[in-house]
Amino acid sequence: MVLVVLLAALLLLFLLVRHHVGVPFLAMVAGVALYEAFGASFAQTINQWIPAADVWWTEKILYALFVAVMPIVLYFRVGKSGLFGAMRIVESIIFALLLTILLANPLSQIFSFDGYSAQLASWINGIRGVVMVVGVILAYVDVFFYRSS
Repeated sequence: MVLVVLLAALLLLFLLVRHHVGVPFLAMVAGVALYEAFGASFAQTINQWIPAADVWWTEKILYALFVAVMPIVLYFRVGKSGLFGAMRIVESIIFALLLTILLANPLSQIFSFDGYSAQLASWINGIRGVVMVVGVILAYVDVFFYRSS
């Protein structure tokens, strides 16, 4: 149920606000790459600086910061979308879906998933690559058509 609520909230947010999604989407993908390359070692470094900081929680916080928090902050800082109609709706759906996919694993470690959420998490994890490729293509299109006011 956690994933359904998260997906619905993100989808509603992205559809109602109607901001430019291209740059935040690319920032989200860059955050995933940055975390996968340096997240664990950065968490270890933070643990050495602050011994009271638990490494497991530090890793989860860094992941959330790189993958979700910074792209959403960036989303609210950019202007209105250059895409229109169905393309903007599809891009918002893919952005919400990929963000839910990327947050599913950390959320499953923090919250206990019911059977439906576990099935949903495994299904959306299976389509992660396709969603990411389509999202990146739409993000490039959105960046290309972006017009500053």
